[in-house]
Amino acid sequence: MHRVLSIIFLWLACSCAWADDAPRTMLRAHLEPSGTVAAGSAVKLVVDALTTTWFTAAPDWPMFEVRDAFVTLPDENALNFNEMIDGVRWFGVSRVYRIVPRTSGAFDVPALVITLHPGGMDTPVTQQTTPLKFAAMLPPGAEGMTTFFPAPALTAAQRIEPQDGKIEVGGTVTRVVTQHADATESMLIAPVPFGDIEGLRRYPKPPVTRNISDDRTGLVAGERTDTVTYVVNRRGSYALPPIDIEWWNTSTQRRETIHLPAVNFTARAAHEKPLWAIPADALAGAARHTVIFLNARDIVYACIVLACIVAGVGFYPRLRAGFERSMRRLAAERKKRAQGEFAAWRALKRALDSGSMRSVIPALYRWMDVNPRFRHPATLDALPQTELKDLAKAVQTHYQGAHAAQGRVHVKLHRWTRWKGLRRARSSALPPLNEG
Repeated sequence: MHRVLSIIFLWLACSCAWADDAPRTMLRAHLEPSGTVAAGSAVKLVVDALTTTWFTAAPDWPMFEVRDAFVTLPDENALNFNEMIDGVRWFGVSRVYRIVPRTSGAFDVPALVITLHPGGMDTPVTQQTTPLKFAAMLPPGAEGMTTFFPAPALTAAQRIEPQDGKIEVGGTVTRVVTQHADATESMLIAPVPFGDIEGLRRYPKPPVTRNISDDRTGLVAGERTDTVTYVVNRRGSYALPPIDIEWWNTSTQRRETIHLPAVNFTARAAHEKPLWAIPADALAGAARHTVIFLNARDIVYACIVLACIVAGVGFYPRLRAGFERSMRRLAAERKKRAQGEFAAWRALKRALDSGSMRSVIPALYRWMDVNPRFRHPATLDALPQTELKDLAKAVQTHYQGAHAAQGRVHVKLHRWTRWKGLRRARSSALPPLNEG
């Protein structure tokens, strides 16, 4: 009997020991700072997940929303820690949410439901945090701002495409506005309002944001780019309205405004009505709007080019034969010219320039023989009353032996003498009228 009681007491003691060794879990949450904050400044929500053993997996950190505030969970490593609570060693992991109120008022932080994975248990454990509250207020002078956006410095610039301003009906105009805020996350930068314009169809694109960081100092600046594309529906003059960006300068504690000027442009009518076009409605989301025109004039040009290519291929043998005939005619013409009147005249001129009568006489008779304006056989009497007549006298004097010893001639011919003399020779060669 005593043995049975001993076994029972031992079983109860072991059960109590096992019950004390079962893992326990706990969630804690608090705000930093805990009092009233300035609108636009970040409030930290610190959430601690703890267990008396260890975590086999990371807790499931949920996202949540707070009215009129931005909520982010930065991509930072969780903080591991351990501490003694009521004589028990707890092991924990901590994450920090950032809540940025956009205006003044009271803000409610909902309870977070977080799933924990403690070691020593077969199933995960779900717990929730305590709901919290905080208040935010606007600094003096910021009342009435449409959007309260605080930053140490803010710059903005716009770009218009196309830059040359050549726009036709059916074309597009793109307006790009880029904001750069120092020491501010890009997601906190307020969006740029783009309105509708009569005669244009508006197609906004999703904003592009990026944080500029440095390994040593961390966050340097945030950048946000808003883009909108307008499609021109009809010809006329248009104006993209000016944009005023309000922001709060935390360095000077003053309200400031960045003014981007209006953009004016004129859309001309298209030269021809497009036969086919890809409508802008077919391009959804962030797709860039593009309209492709196939004008009738372009189609005609393409058909002409295609017809020329086909004709060139079909008529290539004939074209080649015609080209070869033309080349043969050209070669014959060159040969004829080399052996004709012009070549003989140039040879005569060169002979006269040399002054040798032995070269002049054959060159003179050769030129007279190939000249159709002289009767054949040609005689020196047929030469016109120009330098050629002086040349004829020099030749006759040479044959008479007066200058046979020296054999030199001093007659200079010029190009104009040739044509003038030939015209006279041609007119004098006519037979006399028959008066009888």
